[in-house]
Amino acid sequence: MSESSLKEQVKQMYQMILDAKHPTVLTGAGISVSSHIPDMEMMTNVFGVFESTTLENHPDTFWSEFHKDFVDPIFKYGPNKSHRVLAKLEQNGHLDGIVTTNVDYLHNIAGNTNVMPIWSDLNTNHCINCGRIFDINRLKDAIPRCQNCNGVLSPDPVFRHIATLPDEVRRANQIMQNSDLTIVIGSNGYYSQTSNQHVININPKPNTFDQRSDLILRHSSDAVFTELEQML
Repeated sequence: MSESSLKEQVKQMYQMILDAKHPTVLTGAGISVSSHIPDMEMMTNVFGVFESTTLENHPDTFWSEFHKDFVDPIFKYGPNKSHRVLAKLEQNGHLDGIVTTNVDYLHNIAGNTNVMPIWSDLNTNHCINCGRIFDINRLKDAIPRCQNCNGVLSPDPVFRHIATLPDEVRRANQIMQNSDLTIVIGSNGYYSQTSNQHVININPKPNTFDQRSDLILRHSSDAVFTELEQML
């Protein structure tokens, strides 16, 4: 697709955002690839290795791998262009909230305030001994430990064995029911509810959202949001 046609598509996307009364966003692993976070296929394989038994018996091995694949990219690269422009949309009053299957916490770091992480995120970390909770900044340590009892910390998605958070799913379902436009970004449909009215699908590859989409942009999300930022 040519550069001019991308611009025209983004203009159409921006007009749809302006026309919407309750725009929402659904993001999957694809949005965080340029922040060097694993995509969904790789993430599933990675989490298969990150069992709680490994954490308990070999915390050095667990945290070495977890740092390499998740923690280090979050602190080194941080939110990308897509994350940052979504935060601007919220600040400008053009976004009700974000539903995400990502655990990287990058939407919150970028500045979005109404984020529903249905599989939890790395801002919640449990001491496996006393249960005390620590935020993402504690993960900067090579082997994060509890300040209370020195127990090893477990990231909530690992602690919960990648189970959904019922309260966040309920919040997500409610915001999608009220939405008149959902922008789907880099999602393969692990959570599939969207607005019943209008859908924009941003994904370089065909996916399950294509059939219900009013507008499909076959580009990386960063390419799309670089164009959109110039219109804000």
